[in-house]
Amino acid sequence: MSSQLPSHWITQNAPLPAPGRNRALDLACGKGRHSFWLAQHGWQVTAVDRDLSQTDCAADARIDWQQADLETGHWPLGTQQFDLIVVVNYLHRPLFDHLRDAVRSGGMLIYETFMTGNEKHGRPRSPDFLLQEDELLTAFSGWRIINQMQGDIYHENAPQPHAVKQAIAVRKP
Repeated sequence: MSSQLPSHWITQNAPLPAPGRNRALDLACGKGRHSFWLAQHGWQVTAVDRDLSQTDCAADARIDWQQADLETGHWPLGTQQFDLIVVVNYLHRPLFDHLRDAVRSGGMLIYETFMTGNEKHGRPRSPDFLLQEDELLTAFSGWRIINQMQGDIYHENAPQPHAVKQAIAVRKP
């Protein structure tokens, strides 16, 4: 299992799974810190990342690990839909359309990633990897935004703040 703790934003805002509404996707899952946490809380998790070689994929049989490069233009999940999608510290704008389609009606997207302003703190610095102010809200306009935050936050294990955008959106039925 991943030794890194899951994001506080995820642990404080992820809903509990419900009967028939228990499918979660951890997009760009890295070593699986959110995948493991979601599975421990009852979610049936699909975890996708381009490199799972450093991930303990055998640690939890409830997680469907899929190694795929999300930036090739091919969406590896086809028409699958999820009740919850979490994305942390990852931005590839061409995936927004796929994310909108992959969240079931009434399902939730929880997103947390770096935004403009982070270049003064460290990496990432490239605008390609930094959300613009309110960009995520525009990309998911028409969805119900139930919580959001943007700006500098401090992590207990980081020496300096990071400029981040955090948003929770529910796909309207």
